[in-house]
Amino acid sequence: MRRIMSERFSARFLRLFLGIFLISCGIFMFINSQLGSDPITVLVNGLASTTGLTVGQTSFVINGFIILFLLLVSGKKFGPGTFLHAIFVGVFLDLLFMFPGAISPNFILLRALMLVAAVLLIGSGIAIYISAEMGEGALEALLMFFREKTDFSFKSIKVTLDVIFGGIGVLLGATFGIGTVLGALAIGPVAQAMLCVVNDYRNHHGR
Repeated sequence: MRRIMSERFSARFLRLFLGIFLISCGIFMFINSQLGSDPITVLVNGLASTTGLTVGQTSFVINGFIILFLLLVSGKKFGPGTFLHAIFVGVFLDLLFMFPGAISPNFILLRALMLVAAVLLIGSGIAIYISAEMGEGALEALLMFFREKTDFSFKSIKVTLDVIFGGIGVLLGATFGIGTVLGALAIGPVAQAMLCVVNDYRNHHGR
């Protein structure tokens, strides 16, 4: 029994880090497409270009600020996955920008394909990360906090935060483009669809 529990925990831990890595790869693709990123990445990119921090360091700062804010105003308890997500998305991003480095093809079709890949990677990563059940990401926790404190729908809150994050990022010099719109509209549905696939796999294989 103890061995089975250990194996299941290991599987959850692996899913957690696989999800985080895929999310990081998707953000990397978004930024390198130069066609606009999802709203939170627009904020990260804009803040990074303004402060001189790396993209990974900026991601860590933003996630850390959100977690600290929620701890102070709500006393919310987070799972270990929340903190690991905040740390390792930044770590993986900096590693990706170091090896292989920036990739910005001139051919517009390749950049468009990078956008599609970014949405699929982030959506799949979110689904796999959620399936680990070790704590939501900082942004998801922020969405749930405002949902619980207001009468607004989850969708309305998400759209509002997307506009705020994206707007601040653009003011700081980040690129707003078709990728920003695509990220805002498509990542959620992709994550939902992939979560169904992941859950079906887990139910079938008993993990």
